Amino acid sequence: MRSVRCLAAAAGVLLALLTDACAAADWELKVADGPADIQVYVRTTERGYPQFKGVTKIKSTLSAFVALFRDVDNMPNWAYRIREVRTLKRVSDAEVYAYTVNSLPFPLHDRDAIVRSILEQDSHTLKVTIKGSAVPDYVPRDDRYVRMPVVESFWSFTPLGGDIVEVVFQGYGDPGGSLSSGIMAWFIQLSISEAPYYTLLNMHKMISRPEYQAAKYAFIKEAGP
Repeated sequence: MRSVRCLAAAAGVLLALLTDACAAADWELKVADGPADIQVYVRTTERGYPQFKGVTKIKSTLSAFVALFRDVDNMPNWAYRIREVRTLKRVSDAEVYAYTVNSLPFPLHDRDAIVRSILEQDSHTLKVTIKGSAVPDYVPRDDRYVRMPVVESFWSFTPLGGDIVEVVFQGYGDPGGSLSSGIMAWFIQLSISEAPYYTLLNMHKMISRPEYQAAKYAFIKEAGP
């Protein structure tokens, strides 16, 4: 069945989606933290980018995750190597443009990115997704940083019952600048598993804050008891 899907992908207009589905079996487990219930997988995308996927389960409401993401001032306290975040434009409750600065170890230059995020909720499963894509020319470049031309991120929050939510954090990107230097290659290989692991580990601690757990949004439907 998988071979049939792969052959169809090569011939049809759904090439990208089907190729990605066929490549899903290539995920390699890199981190398995039993006490924290965090698993991190890595693979290489069809475009040659290292890609990560972090999976965990957290006891929380769905609205709490939305509140956590809307609190951009606090994001550097839990998201991996995020030094600065600010909202550039809130188009709606579901669409936001944000500017981020990512700190890198010396002698690498810090990176910045502009990301357009789209929030959706499945009316049947109640799964909430937040998909982000880079729009590198949305604002002028800052000479202090290297602009990331490619950022693709995907978050999903799926209620499993008993107030337990499965959290999946997936992404890849192009850090821009010189990718051939040894230290850059080392950093990419290091961060491909560190980024989702430490981000999810910190999220476990951060999401329990009363201000997040008390959040309610008319555009988010919570799972029943």
